[in-house]
Amino acid sequence: MELKIDFSSKKTIAGIIALICVIAIIAYLPPLIISANPDTCTVNGICQHEQRLNLLIDLVPVFILAGIVLGAVIFFFMSAKLDNKQKDIQKATETLVQFLNRDEKTVVRKILENNGRVFQSEISRIEGIGKLKSHRILQRLSDRKVIEIEKHGKTNIIKLAKNIQEFLILRK
Repeated sequence: MELKIDFSSKKTIAGIIALICVIAIIAYLPPLIISANPDTCTVNGICQHEQRLNLLIDLVPVFILAGIVLGAVIFFFMSAKLDNKQKDIQKATETLVQFLNRDEKTVVRKILENNGRVFQSEISRIEGIGKLKSHRILQRLSDRKVIEIEKHGKTNIIKLAKNIQEFLILRK
């Protein structure tokens, strides 16, 4: 079994750096703690407990830096993942809306901004789209199975069609 390490990958490099940091902390801290634990209170006029407290105060920047490094590594991995998700969703959305006219694109974008569900009254409040126009747009989108209209009291809830919503959710 041959072990190949890809040093061109950012994840590999970050993992190696994290591993080195953990090994350094494991090797550095136990002897430091043992040496800092005093047996007697005063030696040569110096209070050992005060000296230990000063050591802990001096280690605060080390712990802060370790926290910053850990936060940077986590941010690096999470931001790359989020960027990829956003790009995939944007591509899928653009593919969907390229087959729609200007008003239909506006309505679909409004639905997407609201996580795939919106009241019909909110759509009729979009600038340039009144109640009648929104009704006609929604009827066309419903006929093409882009959206689903669900009765909710005296108003309607407009949702993306299940197949479109599943497609976008799979991309998330």
